[in-house]
Amino acid sequence: MKKIFSNIMKLKFIKQISKQKVLIVLIPLLILVSVQTDKFWSLYNQQGMWVAIAIDGIIMVGMVLVMITGGLDLSVGAVMSLSGVVCVSLLNDMGMPMWVAIFGGVFVGTLGGAMNGVFITKIKINPFISTLGTMITFQGLAMTITDGYPVVNKILLFSEIGRGKFGSFPIPAIVLFLVLFVGVIYLHFTESGRNIYAIGGNEEAANASGIRVGRVKFIAYTICGSTAGISGVILASRLSTGSPIIGNNSALNVITAAMLGGISMSGGVGSMEGAFLGIVTIGILTNSFNMMHVQAYYQQVIKGFLLLMVIVIDRVSARTRRKALERTRGKEELIE
Repeated sequence: MKKIFSNIMKLKFIKQISKQKVLIVLIPLLILVSVQTDKFWSLYNQQGMWVAIAIDGIIMVGMVLVMITGGLDLSVGAVMSLSGVVCVSLLNDMGMPMWVAIFGGVFVGTLGGAMNGVFITKIKINPFISTLGTMITFQGLAMTITDGYPVVNKILLFSEIGRGKFGSFPIPAIVLFLVLFVGVIYLHFTESGRNIYAIGGNEEAANASGIRVGRVKFIAYTICGSTAGISGVILASRLSTGSPIIGNNSALNVITAAMLGGISMSGGVGSMEGAFLGIVTIGILTNSFNMMHVQAYYQQVIKGFLLLMVIVIDRVSARTRRKALERTRGKEELIE
């Protein structure tokens, strides 16, 4: 434990943040938004913006682990929706204590992530196909539980989780930073976290070196489900509703933000810090669009185009890295 906290002190989080290329987008965006409207920096707007960032940002922590292994999870939005529905249903329809309902919602998310992990690591189904299938399944379950209608929360104390503040700081934003902190520690300072990079870099080599690839991937997908479950409970609390139709764009937003922050689709590259800046950039972009009254469908077009751009950049970068590695291997063979 002392070693972990010693390593935390050496991490220099601000230094890691300052190295991220996404700042090239984020800093001009902040300047542009500040010039366009003086309401952007108001306390009310900042609180609302950080709550919105927190909802997708919590999911982003789990998604980063999955993407660094070279995987993908399209089901996070459906898991978030199902977790919120289960939480509110336990609270209102079954009269469960609030902590039991919250645990139930998060547990459902964790179970959904574990299901993805089993399909991908044990049955060897492609992550895209597997999580697409579970996404449809979880959406159907949420619809079945609610009969297609939102479940309204009647417990005021539960609503304070999503709407309350600790001083001037929204509780969802505080939860985001706590989850982010745990994610950074896991990724940088645990053996399982370091193995995630090894698997994403070269799965066959990682397996040959004795790393339990299936186990590490299973943990990554399970954590991703847990973060989606946490986000679902918080969103249900904020809306005072467990809705079976929310979360449709969550996977798109989170994947776009992670790639914007330097996470590669091919795995083995990126950091939690960069992905965090990516989700902040998307959050500021969305907030500025709303303040300028840009229609939602235009926002969707722009975000989709942004995703295509970062995918193209990622493919070019991956090809460059592969060629550099081949040149290095060629030089080593000549020396031998």
